[in-house]
Amino acid sequence: MRPAAWGTPEAQQQAFRAVLDGFARPGTLVAAPADGAVLMFLSAVLDESVTLADPLDLLSADTRRLLLAPSATVDKARFVLLDGRTPPAATLQPALGTLESPELGATVVLAVDALHDPSQPGSGQTTILQLQGPGVPGTRALAVDGLHPGWLDRRAAWVAAYPMGVDIVLAAPHTLVALPRTTRVASHAIARGV
Repeated sequence: MRPAAWGTPEAQQQAFRAVLDGFARPGTLVAAPADGAVLMFLSAVLDESVTLADPLDLLSADTRRLLLAPSATVDKARFVLLDGRTPPAATLQPALGTLESPELGATVVLAVDALHDPSQPGSGQTTILQLQGPGVPGTRALAVDGLHPGWLDRRAAWVAAYPMGVDIVLAAPHTLVALPRTTRVASHAIARGV
């Protein structure tokens, strides 16, 4: 992975604009460059003052160093990177913010296999998300391949005391989707041929 592909100011500005657009329109697929959606998102939001928890070491040591973000524990980090394909640990508890400072709630980035329109074929287990709320005209449907259903249960618990809660970013290899805490999510799984 070449830093020049995602670490330039121009690339970071483009990524930041794309991320903002994704948060303004929850459930909208945001295209990422060849380096991947996780790196695009993290390079847009991290700097020396923003903490990152990567408890599964999904990022290489070189990438972590180039992102500049200080490390923190999951319960203290502003951004948390996890694998959405595996169930969440029973003890996992990101920062939810407080009533006085809900903006201190974490953003949890979940790596998944694919994000696509529900009419497109998926592989294996596909979860269809039905989204409603601010930034979503009516209802928006989204298909996610490789998302363990436990994450949706945990998200529901984390956002139950709105305005406290977490924002979620689903990151597939070349697309990402933002699910702010204000977005209502209903889901069902469908099995598709591999």
